[in-house]
Amino acid sequence: MKIKILVSTALLLGLGIQSSLFAASPREEAINKGYEHYKIFCINCHGKKADGKGPLAASLKIAPADLTLLKQSDPDTCIAERVLKAVSGVHDSVPGQKANMPTFSGNLESITIYELVQFLKAIQK
Repeated sequence: MKIKILVSTALLLGLGIQSSLFAASPREEAINKGYEHYKIFCINCHGKKADGKGPLAASLKIAPADLTLLKQSDPDTCIAERVLKAVSGVHDSVPGQKANMPTFSGNLESITIYELVQFLKAIQK
């Protein structure tokens, strides 16, 4: 009986050690949470691949941005700044056109925005 308990305890401890070795880093966790937020707030317009081809994209007057190209399209502006402007409704749009993206800043906590930024940084081409 004692041997069974010792073996069971050893197995549980071993599994605990093994699972902690494979635990996600804080950055990976932020990226994963950011993707979850992306699915809630962004995917309908920006699409599953964040390429601007979501199910609602065709119904919009202005095409949603390809979020995988943020780094390429404006290398002088950091991604975090662009996301903050976008969720606040003060992002740049095509000259002569009003920005088309809804304002989310009143509904998003700072941590949510941070996690979205980490996700978007991770998918840049």
